[in-house]
Amino acid sequence: MPILLRSPATDKLGVTDEGLSDGAYRIAYGPDWMALIGKDFNFDPPFKPWPMGRKDTAESQAAWDEAIKGHTDTGWNFPFRTGYKFRWSNISFGKMMSERYGEDNARLWETAAEFPHGFWEFDEGGSLNAVYALLRKLGVRWYMPREIGETVPEMATVTVAPIDETSHPAFAIRGWLWYNFGGFSFDDIMWSRRLGMNSGYEKIGLLRGPHGLVAVHGHKAMQEAHPEYYAVIGGEHDTIHRGHGTANFMSEGLAQETVNYIRFIFDTYDLPAVDIWPGDGIMLSQDEASRGKTASELVWGFVDRVAREVYKTHPDKLIICGAYTTYQIPPDNIDKFTPNVVVNISNCGRSNSYDPEHWARYRAMVEGWESKVAPGHLMRYENNRSGLSSPFTFPLIHPRAMARDLRYLKGKSMGERGEVAQRQMRWHAPGHDHLGLYVQARFLWDPDQDLDALLDEYYRVFYGPAAEQMQQAFEFAEEARVQKQNTTLEALLHYRDLIEAARAAAGDTLYGDRIQLIMDELKPRDEIVAEYEARQKAIAEFRDNARLAIGVDGADLSQAETYELRDISTGEEVEVKTTFRVGWDQDAILFDIKCYDPDAGNPNITSDIYSGDYVAISLETPEFSFYHIEINPEGEVIDGNPGPKVRTWKSLAEVKTERGADFWRVQARIPVVGVEEAEADPHHRVAGYKPTPEAPWYFNVGRNRMLGAREAELQTFSPTGKSNWRVPVRFGRLEIR
Repeated sequence: MPILLRSPATDKLGVTDEGLSDGAYRIAYGPDWMALIGKDFNFDPPFKPWPMGRKDTAESQAAWDEAIKGHTDTGWNFPFRTGYKFRWSNISFGKMMSERYGEDNARLWETAAEFPHGFWEFDEGGSLNAVYALLRKLGVRWYMPREIGETVPEMATVTVAPIDETSHPAFAIRGWLWYNFGGFSFDDIMWSRRLGMNSGYEKIGLLRGPHGLVAVHGHKAMQEAHPEYYAVIGGEHDTIHRGHGTANFMSEGLAQETVNYIRFIFDTYDLPAVDIWPGDGIMLSQDEASRGKTASELVWGFVDRVAREVYKTHPDKLIICGAYTTYQIPPDNIDKFTPNVVVNISNCGRSNSYDPEHWARYRAMVEGWESKVAPGHLMRYENNRSGLSSPFTFPLIHPRAMARDLRYLKGKSMGERGEVAQRQMRWHAPGHDHLGLYVQARFLWDPDQDLDALLDEYYRVFYGPAAEQMQQAFEFAEEARVQKQNTTLEALLHYRDLIEAARAAAGDTLYGDRIQLIMDELKPRDEIVAEYEARQKAIAEFRDNARLAIGVDGADLSQAETYELRDISTGEEVEVKTTFRVGWDQDAILFDIKCYDPDAGNPNITSDIYSGDYVAISLETPEFSFYHIEINPEGEVIDGNPGPKVRTWKSLAEVKTERGADFWRVQARIPVVGVEEAEADPHHRVAGYKPTPEAPWYFNVGRNRMLGAREAELQTFSPTGKSNWRVPVRFGRLEIR
């Protein structure tokens, strides 16, 4: 029985790829034939000359500069500059392919002088998906990259029952975020193809983000000619941040420049989408038009204005932006976007999907975005960088969290790019990472499938006699993270015990080799114990000698000792002083912080707080580590952990502020409740009891003093040795006497 791919023979049979897109496939049969077919797409770079290597970028850049003349009065960055990273090829391509697939494989490859043999990340292979689907029906599995990850059942006779099916993926976009696709091994790339991953090119093209807005305002000529397009920070237009500057999202000139750029891309290269996600490390402009607005209001207000204008001329094209960091939450100032907006919800901590509080916050956010965009115009971007240390002390295993999120997103999202665990153009730890990626790939096709059945088969087929032990190990790892127990020495050693038991059960077999790969990714037991004990000893020694602050028992802080802040890294005295006093009054901790400044009448105030002047209070009680509060000169408060993080915990602090000729001042009263009340309401107030010499708290008081557009002086009571608040082991000691 011949097996047919797309050819004159399938055309004659009337088996076509009509209606198949995004990697969908059809398997059809007749009395003496079977057809495996899908829509296949060979990427042809829309821009010529396409850079095929670093040496080609100058020529391509010159062609770009010529193409955009008349569309901008300055310049736009070349968005295809690293296009060569999207192509996989090899100097020994022909030899390698012949060794794997036979001498006649060359007939399958189209080639041109400017594009040697190989394939692009943007190629789509519906027919290939059909082939792999048939092989899966015969029991073949690709659980992990390379030959060690492949399972092929032994069969004396291959019998294929009549099959007549058409399979459409639940998610059109099923991409991993390759850090240089062209640098990975052939086996790594083929693993993704065998699992049915793609780039989503049909839906979103190749300008899919992130951080595409940088191309509009990153050109040096733009910075020189239009400083008004850039955020005002510290009284200056920030044209220098990371070489591309910080966008002013209230600038109508920048909005029009972005519209011009997008229309040029659509008209010239006919791409389906353009990303205008802002660059990393954004800070909010302090000009009058931006003042008082949140990051979400500014970023998404800009997206809305641009998208509405583009929609007038290109209603069938898409505008993508990421919901990310400080602008991750849906804005209150936009009820509904035009139908061309796609929101890429990013970095939501998918591995925490079984944490009830996290899941509730996440769902509320997704539903908020869903209400504002056209049906299905969400994407997910999970740049999972967890566990990239080498070797592991404890892994990130989260197949159930992965499946839960993808089931929830079905019908809401067009797909995703992300969940990577890569370093230096290879999978960082394939022994541990492969299961989450395998589940992701299969659930992007069918999120309604039985996860328990998939996992039971995985453990049985992949680990043989060690199936039970490996299931115990991986389930323990996932549950320990859910319960936030994965950093304890007990958990670290127990996980290693379970892996060692599995290794013993597998013996000297292929199953044992797979488990040995996992063991090789773990730190040795003695090293784990030694590091843990050394860390505990260092913490104890530091805290025995921690800088001490003594507060008064009562509301009158004029009776309390005054303490000065120091340089956060060196511990040296600073020229512009910051002082504080601390006390305790009726189940509340009190702080009076005085920030001296020759320009105190004009402090640097931003709506996001953390990118301007502010003071910081960190509190670790015997019951909880740790709380963090940031307060700006106007008394606006951010609670949670340092920086632009979304948190539900609120301190409920009462704050008063004052400004003098050469100082600004913050007085904060932070309520404290006992353990039972804190457990009943974990989202509000500090859990603990009055700090005493016998049961002290550990704490820090800090100040972020802006010196210019991007320069800040950081001061703390107890120096952390880093430019970072988040070092609780170096907090000072607090007692009330």
